[in-house]
Parts: sequence; C-alpha cells; structure tokens
Amino acid sequence: MSRNHDSNISNKSDDALNHKFYKLKIILIGDSGVGKTSLLCRFLDKNFSINQPCTVNADFKIKTLNIDSSTSAELIIWDTCGQEKYRSLTKQFYKDAHGIILMFDVCDKRSFENLNKWLEEIPKNNVNENFSIVLCGNKIDLNRNVSYEEASIFAKNKDMSYCETSSKNGINIDVAFEKVTKDIIEKIKRKNKFEEEIRDNTSLNTSTKGVRGVKGDMKCC
Repeated sequence: MSRNHDSNISNKSDDALNHKFYKLKIILIGDSGVGKTSLLCRFLDKNFSINQPCTVNADFKIKTLNIDSSTSAELIIWDTCGQEKYRSLTKQFYKDAHGIILMFDVCDKRSFENLNKWLEEIPKNNVNENFSIVLCGNKIDLNRNVSYEEASIFAKNKDMSYCETSSKNGINIDVAFEKVTKDIIEKIKRKNKFEEEIRDNTSLNTSTKGVRGVKGDMKCC
C-alpha cells in the first residue's frame, strides 16, 4: 500500500513539473456595437443580454483556459470601448498585449470596412513581440451583409486566423479565445526554441574556438 501511495505522489510531482502555465493579456477591439462585451460574457458566464450596454473606457476579466493535459493559460481579457471619442483611452490597453481579438459585425458592412483602421493602430502601440491576432465575425445568427468568403480572404491576406461567432446562440464562443491562445503559445515556443538553438550554437562555437586555440599554439620539436 505504501509503495503505491509513494508512486502516485511521484507521478503527480512529475506531472506538475512538466505542466506549462502561461499568463497572457488578451484585448478585444473593434467598432462599438459589434458584440465584444457580449462575446466576453458568453465566454465567462455563458450569459447573454439583448440590452447589453456599450462599454465606456475598458474593463478586464480573468479566466483560466486548459489547452491540453500539460498546458494551461490564465487569460487577462480586456474589453475595450469601440466608440471613436474613447479611442485615445483604448490605446493604453494595447501595452504588452499578447493577443488581440479583432471583431466586426457580419450584419454591419461598415464595421468590416473599418477593420483596416483598427489594424493600423496596432503597430503604433506597445504590444508584446509575440502577439497574435484573430479576426472574429460576430452575430452570424442574424442576416449577414459580409460573407464568410469575403471575411476569410481578408483575414488570410492580413495573416490572421478567422472565426465566426454568435454571442446570442453561443456558437463558437470558445473557438475565438482558444485560437488566439494557441497561436500565442506556439509563437512563444518557437521563440524559445530559436533562442535555445542560438545559445547552443554560441556555446559550441566558444568551445570549439578554445580547442583550436590550444591546437594552434602547439609546435613541432
């Protein structure tokens, strides 16, 4: 009995050591009325209100997302205001962001046409170097004025992942947050791997130089 108990403790410790945990800042941006707050409420609490008030300034919520058995992430999600008069206030929330969910309303052609304006804002602000963007077309439960094909082509041309959601019906809500989280983690892993390779090569070159130096100083008698 005691051996089995000890074995279980050891296995749990090994699992804990191998588990990867990330703390990521995600921001929701897009025109006012596209459904940013509704999407966040659905993701966090599975709730939806038809009379959701517009966000003034910004607010944040926290949720832990389990990616797989060995990876999880704590998401600090900022819901920003999309109204033009508050745009200067929204800019401060880009700082150190790892991920951006850029939203538009598939029923509102203008919110789709304004996506380029939002994209132009991102490089001007201090986002994290490994940041990722997911484009999200919301309100697919209503009559749409932007087709899936048009939006997906736009996203592909801008090097973004694309998904469509309905906050009202709860369609694909987790997908938007899972996509951006997985994209960020993948970029972090690639960056860490690249840095490890650089360190390994530097270490190897330094070691080799030392050997060559000794060999070069040897003289035949």
